[in-house]
Amino acid sequence: MEYEAKNLEVKTDARGGLIEVFKFPHDGQVFYSTSKPGVVRGNHYHTHKKERFFVVEGRAKIRMRNRATGEIKEYIVSGDAPQTVDMIPNWTHNIENIGEGEMKLLVWANELFDPANTDTFADPV
Repeated sequence: MEYEAKNLEVKTDARGGLIEVFKFPHDGQVFYSTSKPGVVRGNHYHTHKKERFFVVEGRAKIRMRNRATGEIKEYIVSGDAPQTVDMIPNWTHNIENIGEGEMKLLVWANELFDPANTDTFADPV
């Protein structure tokens, strides 16, 4: 096996940055994002994609709403108390940086991002 270094694309906008770090064709992908204080990411749902969020640094509020029943779940998470939160298919979800500094987030998705079939549908929590 030959080893090499690979440069990664950093996608940035007013909210922060996003990097697709690892891609595994049969196991999904891992991406890393940063969000500035007060930024909300998400407000969408997936019909089949599963995601697991982990706040590496900072403080965040994760909100999820069951699209069928209206049930809402809310989690306050922090890099100081490591835990993961699973995003459930057909639950709209978002994550808000509620800390004073930049929030750093690691996300695993069970499938690779496909721009032709994003399985991402806008819907506020």
